[in-house]
Amino acid sequence: MDFSEMTEAQQQYRHWLAQSQSQPSNAIAWFNLGWWSTKVGLFAASVKAYEQALAFGIESPEEAMANMASVYSERLGQTEPAMQWLDRALLENPHYYPAIFNRAHIAEQMGDRETACRYFKLATELAPDEAYPVARWIEANLTLPEASQAVQSLRQFAKAKDTDALMALARYEERAERYNAAWDALIAVNAVDQKAYPGWQALPFQSKLLSQLAEVKSQQPPPLDSHATVAPSATVPTSPQQTPVFILGLFRTGSTLLEQILAAHSGFTPLGESEFWPRQIHAFGGSMVSPGRLPNTQQCAQLREQWQAHLTERNVEPGLVATDKRPDNLFHMASIRAVLPEAKFVITERDWRDTLVSIFGTRLHPQHGYATSPEDIAKHISFCHKIADFWCENYPKSVYRVSYEALVTDPEKQLMPLFKWLGAPWHSDCLNFHELTNSVRTASVWQVREPLTTSRQGRWRNYDGPLRGIFGGALDSPEPPSSMPE
Repeated sequence: MDFSEMTEAQQQYRHWLAQSQSQPSNAIAWFNLGWWSTKVGLFAASVKAYEQALAFGIESPEEAMANMASVYSERLGQTEPAMQWLDRALLENPHYYPAIFNRAHIAEQMGDRETACRYFKLATELAPDEAYPVARWIEANLTLPEASQAVQSLRQFAKAKDTDALMALARYEERAERYNAAWDALIAVNAVDQKAYPGWQALPFQSKLLSQLAEVKSQQPPPLDSHATVAPSATVPTSPQQTPVFILGLFRTGSTLLEQILAAHSGFTPLGESEFWPRQIHAFGGSMVSPGRLPNTQQCAQLREQWQAHLTERNVEPGLVATDKRPDNLFHMASIRAVLPEAKFVITERDWRDTLVSIFGTRLHPQHGYATSPEDIAKHISFCHKIADFWCENYPKSVYRVSYEALVTDPEKQLMPLFKWLGAPWHSDCLNFHELTNSVRTASVWQVREPLTTSRQGRWRNYDGPLRGIFGGALDSPEPPSSMPE
């Protein structure tokens, strides 16, 4: 959700909590409490509220069931109960669109292409006037011919400037190696988003982050890799099995791939793109791309307890290392280290030109406004490289860099030192990560179901013409244009 809406959500949550307490048999009150509990991040409480709504006979129970399924799959990372509730919803109403679409969505997240295609197709039949289900069906189905009704519908939606259709069309054209048509679709979808999104203001965001990093560097004592102060009530774990690992950096640089490789190891459990830290950063005045205030000692202790509660809610077993893979946590490392000084950070990096093309081909949240402009993406990449340099130079024991190109070219050479740094034994079975059936909720959902490959290196060369028209000779440089303020 957009965390700027949290104030209203909290007010609504308190209202419906009071209503459910004063009218304990009111199914509507429980349903609304479930809805707003999700919005404020109380996911286990949300499930209980929906269960109460069902117990007291809520009308159209399939809606409560589908909502519960969404909480389980998207918030708690539990696909089994999610699918069970969706199946129950479809027993109540076999034509309930949200349940059918979400069943396809979960199948996609688990890498089950056949089931995803079947349910996405059903969704398109139930909502023929909507672009989103046909877009998702075409992205999941690699065999639909150009003459199919689905592809023709997608083209019609794209002509109407539907953003979901345009993005799906770009990927469809790229699969067919029609790169000029793919680029035209990317230009079109990002032009629409540029008009809809707030204007990207890089300088205020960069200045705020650089100011915070200067504050971090000036803290006493100043030696390299000194840990942030921990609240007296907080205990820093000494076992490496209890040390959280944050995978971050730029979007589309292999972070999902790396988390899946770690997930194939018995000592790690993936959280995916957890909402925990974005919610906390928002509460401290930050955003996805802008840091919040650094927490004081008392707040660090409270946040540490909340983090542990989050791990419990996500069913992280004792002794396992939780990996939190949210790329834009790069901008919040200072806050995370203040709360979890023992944390380890893995920064993923990739050729800036491939990163640029991949970001331009992904509809990120509007707060990532740079993502709609190749020039802004390049400058943002340069800035992020410098942020990574700061952390690696000042806290080398806590930060590790992984190159996507090196990883896919010689995986064992790259992974063995990484696992040693993480305090875990290397297992070659980790290279079978593509056989996992866990849920993956990122734009790389299909790529990580394939073995490691170098085929995506140099993808930018398919778009050399338009990129060279933008960057000229700078396109041949291994480093992107600089964005650091003077």
